[in-house]
Amino acid sequence: MFKFRIWHKLSLIAFLMGVPVVALVFLFVQSQNRQINATKNELAGLEYLTQVRSLLENVPHHRAAAAAVLGGDTQSREELLAMQDQIELNIKSVGAVEGKYGAAWRTAESWAHIKNGWPAIRDGALAQGPKNSMDQHNKMMADLLAHVQLVGERSQLRTDFELSTFYLADSLINTLGWSSEYVGQLLALGNGVSTKQKATPEESAQLTYLTRQIQQAGEQTRRNLLTAIKYNPRVASEISAVMNTTVDAANVFSNYANEQFLKGSAGLTDVRAYSDRGKEALHQYFRLYDLTATTLSDQLAKRAKTLQTDTYKQLLLAGVVLLLAAIAVYLVSSGIAGQVTAINNTFTEVRSGNYGARVEISSNDELGEMSRSVNNTFDNTLALIQSKDERDQIQRSIQKLLEEVSGVAEGDLSKEAEVTADVTGAIADSFNYMLTELRQIISSVQETTREVTKSAQEVQATAESLAQGSQSQSVQIVEASEAIGEMATSIQHVASTANSAAVVAEQALFSAQQGSLSVHKTIEGMNSIRGQVQETSKRIKRLGESSQEIGEISQLISDIADRTSILALNASIQAAMAGEAGRGFAVVAEEVERLAEQAAQSTQRITSIIQSVQGDTKEAISAMEDTTREVVAGSQLANEAGLRLGQIMEVSKRISELVRSISDVSKQQAEGSEFVSRNVTGISSVTQLTAEGAKQAADKIRSLTHLAAELNQSVSRFKLPAVETNAV
Repeated sequence: MFKFRIWHKLSLIAFLMGVPVVALVFLFVQSQNRQINATKNELAGLEYLTQVRSLLENVPHHRAAAAAVLGGDTQSREELLAMQDQIELNIKSVGAVEGKYGAAWRTAESWAHIKNGWPAIRDGALAQGPKNSMDQHNKMMADLLAHVQLVGERSQLRTDFELSTFYLADSLINTLGWSSEYVGQLLALGNGVSTKQKATPEESAQLTYLTRQIQQAGEQTRRNLLTAIKYNPRVASEISAVMNTTVDAANVFSNYANEQFLKGSAGLTDVRAYSDRGKEALHQYFRLYDLTATTLSDQLAKRAKTLQTDTYKQLLLAGVVLLLAAIAVYLVSSGIAGQVTAINNTFTEVRSGNYGARVEISSNDELGEMSRSVNNTFDNTLALIQSKDERDQIQRSIQKLLEEVSGVAEGDLSKEAEVTADVTGAIADSFNYMLTELRQIISSVQETTREVTKSAQEVQATAESLAQGSQSQSVQIVEASEAIGEMATSIQHVASTANSAAVVAEQALFSAQQGSLSVHKTIEGMNSIRGQVQETSKRIKRLGESSQEIGEISQLISDIADRTSILALNASIQAAMAGEAGRGFAVVAEEVERLAEQAAQSTQRITSIIQSVQGDTKEAISAMEDTTREVVAGSQLANEAGLRLGQIMEVSKRISELVRSISDVSKQQAEGSEFVSRNVTGISSVTQLTAEGAKQAADKIRSLTHLAAELNQSVSRFKLPAVETNAV
């Protein structure tokens, strides 16, 4: 059977106390690792968007150059070819990062569609009409922007939990991309109509739509970035100036296009100035794009570093706590084991005959007090122990005394014993005095013999009665002494057990206090989690409300598309009624109807997407509500556990006080029982000696009567000195 030692027990207590600490640290590290992995995934998405950024900038320039060449600007052909080479390189760069992350994010199909569509645009840039070239470029840009949104979703950039980084990421994924696209479309459309000096009604409608979209997208970009600055003012100095410059440049370009094409002007007077303004607006948007991406990357990297540092700090703190616990266990067990070992070694030396051995005291606790008591006991016992040399010396003195007085047994009273300074000197002196007295007594023995005989008979009766009483008293006192000895042993055992129980009760009280602190910390953590979950639920609800508003807007667009289709039908009817004069108006009506159909299709697609978002939002709200309820239930359970631990701590404190009181009383009883036991033992020994003496006295007195008669005959054989003889 395994024998539990003190350090085993202390180690077990430390282990049980360390289990909740390790569990909490494990949960904290798991949470930190999830956030770190999510942040790294966002950084990977940002790396992907950085490669796609070049395509977002160069494809609009290629579209504008193609529109200019098709419109008759031969100087833009070199720019067109340079953009084609640049786009080829950009596609390879994006392909490399797609191979790195595409499999995990499932973006391969979307990227393959974009990549495979580029050769047709490149080869047909100058071989097809301006309208087809514009449509193909617009479709590629729409696919690119949709691909950007897909990357943002799969890399979790669109669901970042910090508001500042969320709005920065939303600016990269949505507003900046579409804002620059509207500027690029306006630039290409203006380059395409530059040779005609007058926009067609369809082109005018497109120009009006694009100028309005540029202004709205610019304001949306400004709102997003201002919101990001609101939640993280440290980025204000980096983004504010570039943001204002970018939005102002886009507005200047859209106003310039409006003045040149839509306000009754004679047409575009300076093609190069228009192109430069559009390119400058594009340049400013991508300058803001780069700055936003850099700021977002810095914040994500700083967050990942902070999370990693917090994880290391928590692990280090847990390690230090466990190390301190191990050191405390080692120090306490070493102190107890060292003191106990010293006591055992001292007892071993005393058993082997080294009565001068003493316990080395190394602590001031209960074991130290016990060691002092053991040393005091050894000191008191040593005074009662006689060494072997002293016994031998006494034996030799007694032997010499016996040799000197051996003649007295033969009746020679003329000799005297030698008086020395050792322990038998007093006996020899007393013996000599006895001889002197004996010489005097012998002379009067005969006279007193008769009186002795008479007195001996009386004493005999009394001695026999006394012997019987002493014998009975001795038996009773021996039994009482044994009972008191057993009682003293039991009380000492109770005192030792009570002392151990007091130590265990104090340890239990300390463990209950530590457990109460851990539960309080757990309650605080769960309350914080509940607050975060509730805040996230509110945000998701707001997202659902926003999606409903978008659905209403989509319905409004659908109504406009229906009305536009009806208007186009009416226009077609009127054009048919007008005959040859209304043919041009019929073309415009057909184009308006086609745009209405495209708007209706886009509205249906937006509606389906919004419905999907609303469904996901409802599921997320339901899941967050379930999570909130579970967190509330867990918080209530933790509160109840804290109350129970508080009650346990109060009970442990009361038990510790009671056990300590019992231990003190038991110590006092043990000391009193030891004192009583020693006294009773001494009385028992004296009583036994008295009983034996009384018995022996009775026996001697019985024979004293007979000896008195023979005394005269016996005394005659004693040899007295001559002087003493004459005197007699």
